[in-house]
Amino acid sequence: MTYPDRFAPLTARWPGHTVLLLTLLALLIAILPTGQSAALLVATTATVLLLRWPVLGLYGLALALPVGPLFRWPLGPAAVGVLDVLLAMTVAAWFLRHVALRSALRPAPLLWLLAPFATVLLFSTLAAQSLTQALPELVKWAEVLLLYFVAAQMLTPRHRLGVVLALLVAATGESLIGLRQFWLRIGPEAYQLGAYLRAYGTFGQPNPYAGYLGLNLPLGLALTLGWGQALSHQTGFRSRMRVLAFLLITAAMTLLIGLGLLASWSRGAWLGAAVASIAVLALASGRSRMLLLAGAAATVLAYPLLPPAISQRLSDIGAYFGIWNARNIPITDANFAILERVAHWQAAWEMFADHFWLGVGIGNWDVSYPAYAIPPWFDAMGHAHNVLFHYAAVAGIFGALSFGWMWLGSLAVALRSAVSSITQQRFIAIGIVGLLLHLSIHNQFDNLFVQGMPLLFALALSLLPLPHLNTPVPQQ
Repeated sequence: MTYPDRFAPLTARWPGHTVLLLTLLALLIAILPTGQSAALLVATTATVLLLRWPVLGLYGLALALPVGPLFRWPLGPAAVGVLDVLLAMTVAAWFLRHVALRSALRPAPLLWLLAPFATVLLFSTLAAQSLTQALPELVKWAEVLLLYFVAAQMLTPRHRLGVVLALLVAATGESLIGLRQFWLRIGPEAYQLGAYLRAYGTFGQPNPYAGYLGLNLPLGLALTLGWGQALSHQTGFRSRMRVLAFLLITAAMTLLIGLGLLASWSRGAWLGAAVASIAVLALASGRSRMLLLAGAAATVLAYPLLPPAISQRLSDIGAYFGIWNARNIPITDANFAILERVAHWQAAWEMFADHFWLGVGIGNWDVSYPAYAIPPWFDAMGHAHNVLFHYAAVAGIFGALSFGWMWLGSLAVALRSAVSSITQQRFIAIGIVGLLLHLSIHNQFDNLFVQGMPLLFALALSLLPLPHLNTPVPQQ
């Protein structure tokens, strides 16, 4: 007489090695200290969710960008951070799912903008004095290529909006941290600003903090304008209330991001945000262009009424274009920051002149800077305070040209997407145009390709709706 195997369905769904793995995990959670058990449980849950829905990794990266600088662990000559780990897990989950489903690859058309620059950086290592210093930079741009490619495979119109909202939520939280520092004067004395303190958030410095917020501000502004336009086309009460809720939430987040940016006291970020906001308003609609004209008139009228500290800060921007030689100029408190940047620009040009073809090698700015330093600015600062100058110095003429190809090509593609897309996708493209314009302006005074922001750049490119390349993709 035979008896039915009551556990056959269970063993069919849960093979022996899976049961063993779960048993081992339960034992580890039971015997490890509470903190380690919690971390193991979170990591396991995240892994399972990623394996089922790899696109969640993109949401996770969008949310984790501001905290990336806080969680880094030394690994040889470099360091590994939470963003690196999350990216690796996302790529692995996508690859396993792609192989399991045997799904076709989607186009990743902007690789032709990114790959030449990354290739030139690799060849610049032939001139590098220190390959150890070059490695972190090479890994950074390899991650940009990888994230863009994988995100292009997974993002659909439904996910694009969700990732943009995740970016805005993270930026709002970062702005609140900065505003708290600003009002309560929490931070280094060097950031003291009269009765307040320059906000620096989780980035440790005001300029990258401001750059991060400035990259997200046009996304919030564009999405707010998009919800406003959508509201005027709604007829049903429920749909109007739903769109109105999104409009108010997005507008509130955008306002907070703007206030956080203002609290950074970063002139480059202010200028970048102004140009980006003008572009977003100009591209959005006829009504927004009228709003732009009204705002411009109000700005002209209100400028004399601004607090002296803000008007003085704004007027100082023009000084960057009036000094081209930092040698033999008396240093004062008013011109110190300007002369420091100009000195680094000069050092970059002199490096470029001496190493025209290959530069001094990617990642080797700090190594080579002492030979070109203009007294008393002997601190290398990690970069040339101008991204184009920096890559000309470290990667030569081909570094400058390939960076220009990536930079201007990205702007051109984003503009094309903004004028050819439809509905909400169009406003996402308009926001990315603003993001790239802010990046373009702010990068003339600093280097925003630091502390996780290269991943934001890659994510922004993958979010661009390209109607002529929209092909079906399996649901993630």
